[in-house]
Amino acid sequence: MKLDGKKFKDRAMAAMNKFKHNMTGTYYSIADIPTASVQELADFIQIHPETNQIEKHLLGNTYTFFRLHLNNYRFYLETTHGRILQLDGSFNEKELVSYRSYRDSEDIDSPVRLS
Repeated sequence: MKLDGKKFKDRAMAAMNKFKHNMTGTYYSIADIPTASVQELADFIQIHPETNQIEKHLLGNTYTFFRLHLNNYRFYLETTHGRILQLDGSFNEKELVSYRSYRDSEDIDSPVRLS
């Protein structure tokens, strides 16, 4: 039986990421720290009535850009065809989240600290 090194590495990395996300979520829950996932934040930004939305057609694709300034929170979201490309968020000028689909796709459901 031959082991495929890349497949084994990918499965180990996926297991470690899942463990990390579970531990982070458990810690935030125990410490009573408010959290949300990148997907939950994106959904909130898109439906909030105070969100500014701009749509642009570039290179044959439609991109939607959202900005939300709410109290001391600042959010910026880019999507295309319902897929999150980028999400940045800050609270009192302190970075809360910096998500990029090309580098962080496995972290879309990971808890993000909101304070």
